[in-house]
Amino acid sequence: MKGFRYLVFSLLFVILAVMPPVFAQEEATEPAVEEAVVEEAAVEEEAVWGDEAVAEEVAPAETAKAPGSGMTVSLGAGMGLASGEYITKAPTGFGLVVGLPFSMPIGPLDISVSAAVLMNSMDAGPEEGLSITQIMVFGMAAVPGMPFALMGGGGMAGSGLVIAGGLGVPVNAFVPDLPVNIMVGVNGNLLTAIDDNIEGSTYYVSGFVMVGTSF
Repeated sequence: MKGFRYLVFSLLFVILAVMPPVFAQEEATEPAVEEAVVEEAAVEEEAVWGDEAVAEEVAPAETAKAPGSGMTVSLGAGMGLASGEYITKAPTGFGLVVGLPFSMPIGPLDISVSAAVLMNSMDAGPEEGLSITQIMVFGMAAVPGMPFALMGGGGMAGSGLVIAGGLGVPVNAFVPDLPVNIMVGVNGNLLTAIDDNIEGSTYYVSGFVMVGTSF
C-alpha cells in the first residue's frame, strides 16, 4: 500500500514539474504566431496598395486586356472566290474598317468591336455591274495559341440584311517590324436581298487583304 501511495505521489510530482514549462512555451509561441500573421498581412497589403509590380504577383489580373487600346483604321480590298444563286460574276470591291477602342472579354477570347463599310460590284440576275454597299458591325478575336483571328457580324447590304463571318491571319505576327498592320483572310457573306428587282437570298465568299494603322 505504501508503495502504491509512493507511486501516485511520484507521478503527481512529475506532472506538476513538467506542465508549467509547457504552458509557458505555448504562451510564448502564440504571440509569435500572431505577430507573424500580422506581419504577413501587412506585407500583402503593402504589395497590393503600394508597389504595383509586387501587387500583380500577389493578386494577378484575371482578364488580360485586349491588344491595342486605341482606335484602328484599315483599308481593304477583296475578290470573290465563290458565289451563290443569280450572282453570275463574283464580286470585287474595297472597304473601310474602323476598330473601336474597347473590347468584350468572353471566355478565353477578347473580342474587339469594329464598324465597316464595304463597296462591292457584281453581276447578279439581269443587273450587270451592280453596286452593293454593306454597312456592318462585327467582332474579331484572336484565337489563343493559333495564328489567326475569328470574325463575325451583321448589318445592311443592298435592299436587305447581311450576316458575315470568316477568319484572318495577321501578317505582323510573322513579320513584327512592319510599319503598318496587315491582315489577309477569307470571309463569307449571306445576303437576304441585294436588289429590289432580284428576289431571294444569296451568298458570296471572298478573299481580302487589309492594311491599317492604330492611334
